[in-house]
Amino acid sequence: MYFACFLAITVASQPLGAAADEATTPGTTVVLTIDRGQDLGQCFGSLFEATSSDGSLVVGAGFQNANNTRYRADRHAVQFFIRPTDGQREMKVEELPRPTDNLAGAYVFERNGTIFSTYGGLRSWNAKTRNWDRAVSRGGTDETMTVNNGVLAFGDSRVTWNDKPILEPPTTGNYQLFFYANGYLCFYHVNRQERAYRFYKNDEDGFSRLYACPWTPAENEVDLAKAVVLRLPVVGETTFAWGQLGDQIVTGSNIGGFYVFEDGAWKMLLEPKLDVSYQLYSTLAFHDRLLMGQYPTGRVFEYDGEKITDQKGWPPVLKGVSSGAREAQTTAIYGGDLMVGVWPWGEVWRYNTDRRQWIFVRRMFTHPELSSDITHPYDVENRENSPQNMWGQRVTSLIPSGTDLFIATSAKSPYEWKPGKYSFLAPDKWKSYGKVYRATMPGHLSVSTKWTDGPTKLEFSIREREMSIRQDGALSASCPLTGSLADKADKLATLKDAKWGSGIYGPHGCVSLEGVISKP
Repeated sequence: MYFACFLAITVASQPLGAAADEATTPGTTVVLTIDRGQDLGQCFGSLFEATSSDGSLVVGAGFQNANNTRYRADRHAVQFFIRPTDGQREMKVEELPRPTDNLAGAYVFERNGTIFSTYGGLRSWNAKTRNWDRAVSRGGTDETMTVNNGVLAFGDSRVTWNDKPILEPPTTGNYQLFFYANGYLCFYHVNRQERAYRFYKNDEDGFSRLYACPWTPAENEVDLAKAVVLRLPVVGETTFAWGQLGDQIVTGSNIGGFYVFEDGAWKMLLEPKLDVSYQLYSTLAFHDRLLMGQYPTGRVFEYDGEKITDQKGWPPVLKGVSSGAREAQTTAIYGGDLMVGVWPWGEVWRYNTDRRQWIFVRRMFTHPELSSDITHPYDVENRENSPQNMWGQRVTSLIPSGTDLFIATSAKSPYEWKPGKYSFLAPDKWKSYGKVYRATMPGHLSVSTKWTDGPTKLEFSIREREMSIRQDGALSASCPLTGSLADKADKLATLKDAKWGSGIYGPHGCVSLEGVISKP
């Protein structure tokens, strides 16, 4: 079921760990040579995972495969982690300046190592000045992705490649929610006619269609004549998150439909239902499965390529709140752990795979007090307004970047604050909505890699209380190790049970992968 570029995994002829066993000083370096092949939007997945000789640490690296409402993770950003197997982590959280002065919400994403905020105008985080600088969008849109060394930009019914149009808007309805993966440009074509969701009757009454169009960067335009099209059962169906699992492209619609594109054809795995809430807000590769954040359970469901399974207690319900109308909007891998952000009480959870344990990290809001008598914060105070749940609390973004995890918050939408209308949030409580935080947990380092046509060498080193990443001999990123993790890493001299091309980020998606553990 995996994408066709999964061709070869080669381990150096030296026995795994042999060079590290001979090391006389603590520390280790894992060297990999990978060939990513032609960039067709595929996931590059895990590079390696290994365990320290005393079993106290897991060390690994890979490319995260994540897509949250609305932004996709940087596919070229490699993560390097050191994870304590006892699940104990130290995290510091710093509040950053707000990206806007008047909006009750923020969404952020990363491209090429820069953190951007979207609503209220595109802005980029400047760590030196600690300000949000105005930024210029590419192709007139915030929805972009890097493919080899170019930029694919998804605008209003329009797609550009390196600023040149390759798909123009349709004559009827609009194209929306674009996703490029495995050599196919996928999107929804919706003609809802500003009416309620309804079952399809005929094209004149409205429609929603799914497209999968073969396209590569070598082509000047998207040929719609070659598109594989599926007409959907409900008019108005669209999506919050796409996903990839091997050679499958998946999408869950806002009406509960679940569709899979594989072997050049669409198939429907779940039928949409107008009277049942079932929405998927995020997708994340996790080992050999795809995790999908769901509403209204607030859990991450598991997709194994054939069926979807509700995972009870993933994550648990926070003590003291209602178990209804919960939503796992955001998922990410940070420090080798699974991170999940949950509506409506602004919760952040962490899952340690070694102990198979969920740890409550924190709530991103300090008000109101937790209550199981209401479903959403401020349901009672806001009962005269519509929607009543507008002051529920979202964790909109979980974005690993460098050593940090950027966390953003919002109300149900990034509403413009109207003084005098919501007295229960005056004068400054409303400003909790739209904040951005920088969380830091020792043992994580990520950096955007340079694209290469052909092999590239990546080196992941731990030595002298520091972790670093090099690409083709040049230092890409480094950071100090601190706290108890640094003490454990100081004793690291060998790695065992190395797994090449597999791990928490899913199976690798390279044409070839060669790895060796060497001396520090």
